[in-house]
Amino acid sequence: MTAWHLDRGKLASIGWLCSLLLSAILVPAAQADFETEIAAEGGKWAKYYEQENLEGLMTLYVDDAVVALHGQPALFGIGAIRDYFSTRIGKAESIFELDYELRETHGDIAYIISKYWLKAIDKETGDIYKDAGRSLLVYKKQDGKWKIAADIDQATPDVTWPAPSGLN
Repeated sequence: MTAWHLDRGKLASIGWLCSLLLSAILVPAAQADFETEIAAEGGKWAKYYEQENLEGLMTLYVDDAVVALHGQPALFGIGAIRDYFSTRIGKAESIFELDYELRETHGDIAYIISKYWLKAIDKETGDIYKDAGRSLLVYKKQDGKWKIAADIDQATPDVTWPAPSGLN
C-alpha cells in the first residue's frame, strides 16, 4: 500500500489550484445568473406599462432615479416620474416590442441597451401613436433587488417601423 505524504507547500499548491478551478467555474456561473436577472428585469417595465400598472412600474425605480425621454424635460426623482406616467398610463392600449442589443452587469451596476417600438391606441379617440428608438436602462442593486437608476430613450435613424415582428 502506498502512503501519500503531503507537505505544507504541496497542500497550499493543491488548495490554490482548487480555488482557482472553483472560481473559473463559479464566477462565470454567477455572472450568468446576474445577466439572467437583468434580462428578466428588462421586460418588466414594458409589461407593467402594457398592463397599465403604475404602482408596479414605480417599484422598478430607485427613489432618486432620472428619466430622460426624447422630446421631454428630464424627470428627477420618483415623484416626478410618477406624476409623468400617471398622466399617460391607462389612456391608451399600449404594445411594446424590445430588441436587446446589450445587457451587462458590473458588480452592483448593470445596464441594458435595446431597440424599442411602442404602439399606443388612444382609448377615447382611437388615434394611433407610434414611437421607435433606442433606450438605455441603468440598474443599481438596492436591498438585493435590481432597480432602475436612469432611464433614457432617444429617437434614432436606425430603428424604424415596422418592428421586426411585423408590429406596425
